[in-house]
Amino acid sequence: MKIDVLAQQDLERTREVCQKLFHENYITEYVFAPNDALKQANEDYSFIMAHYQAVEELLDRCGWELCHDARAGVLYLNSHYTMAKMSLSQLESYLLLGMRLLYDEKRTQASASGEVFVTAMEIVELLTSLNAVDQVNKRDRGKALRTLAGKNIVAKMTGKWEDPDVRLAILPSIVCALSQDKLKAVAQMIAAGKKAVEEEEAEA
Repeated sequence: MKIDVLAQQDLERTREVCQKLFHENYITEYVFAPNDALKQANEDYSFIMAHYQAVEELLDRCGWELCHDARAGVLYLNSHYTMAKMSLSQLESYLLLGMRLLYDEKRTQASASGEVFVTAMEIVELLTSLNAVDQVNKRDRGKALRTLAGKNIVAKMTGKWEDPDVRLAILPSIVCALSQDKLKAVAQMIAAGKKAVEEEEAEA
């Protein structure tokens, strides 16, 4: 097996990137340095692609499936075990939805290299227009954004997490975290809830 013939140095590096996948779930082809809008090649992504079969074998022994979205440039994990699924709070889920919608909207207007930048306020304003959230205090919003950043779904460019004008880069891993089918299901759920509220207000 590929994993059994790796040099010790490569084996240690394989274990390292596997640990990153366990904790972060997504590894993107490019990353951003703090306060730098220019993306850089991700060495972890490059290593995994160069040793794909060995990494895949090691993860498979632990019950994980290594997945690769070549179009998005994203490596991520999948598992059939429910306990292994990433669990998000309601606010984190809504922010994920808002970022997915903005990502699709802004991707057509993005720069030639494809970066999509937003502010926290843009996300909240979109969710408010959808009646998904009313008001979100800055502490909860900052905490939720940090969680999503820890999963390599979004990266902070400038500002503080709690600031409404904090500038964020939405990473292409967003399309793996929230597929089109899931996006439609969540949008329909929100639309149904909005209709129910409007009907209650009309009856009042």
